[in-house]
Amino acid sequence: MKIVVGLGNPGLKYRETRHNVGFKVIDELRKRHKPEEVIKSKYFRGWKIKIENFFIILCKPKTFMNESGIAVKGIVERYNLELGNLIVIHDDLDIPLGKIKIGIGKGAGGHKGVISIMEILSSRDFIRVRIGIGGRETETSYINYVLSPFLPHEKKIISTSIKKAADACEMIIKSGVEKAMTEFNR
Repeated sequence: MKIVVGLGNPGLKYRETRHNVGFKVIDELRKRHKPEEVIKSKYFRGWKIKIENFFIILCKPKTFMNESGIAVKGIVERYNLELGNLIVIHDDLDIPLGKIKIGIGKGAGGHKGVISIMEILSSRDFIRVRIGIGGRETETSYINYVLSPFLPHEKKIISTSIKKAADACEMIIKSGVEKAMTEFNR
């Protein structure tokens, strides 16, 4: 079994922000694969789906971004998951808008949600699907930037990248992370 966690902040206030693209990928995967079960927890919302013959748990933390590790630890412990079967999807300021990068074992790059996960799990040995939101050249603070909505001309680009990130997750599940990295890390 694999667990796919999309990072974001809960609540309507944050729904359309750049920081919530991980949640959007989970929504896309739920549209593609009808959930067989809804999983309830104090720290996350989850859905059990099937991709081909693989059971997958999709997860959205109920915690705020900088406490994502609490939710991820809860789901990892609930399913006694090996970290190599954990896929975390999140936004990345260092990647150009709309680009996708897949990696394993890399540093957090300053992302507060990823830092929280790495600290609480005491590991970085999980798969990450990073979605570029641009922003390194922004004149506003990074916090204001990631908590802002996409501009009208960016929405089509990010919509396409959300679908690509869902495709990447499906490929990781079906064919392995190496093949997905070859395909998407261009």
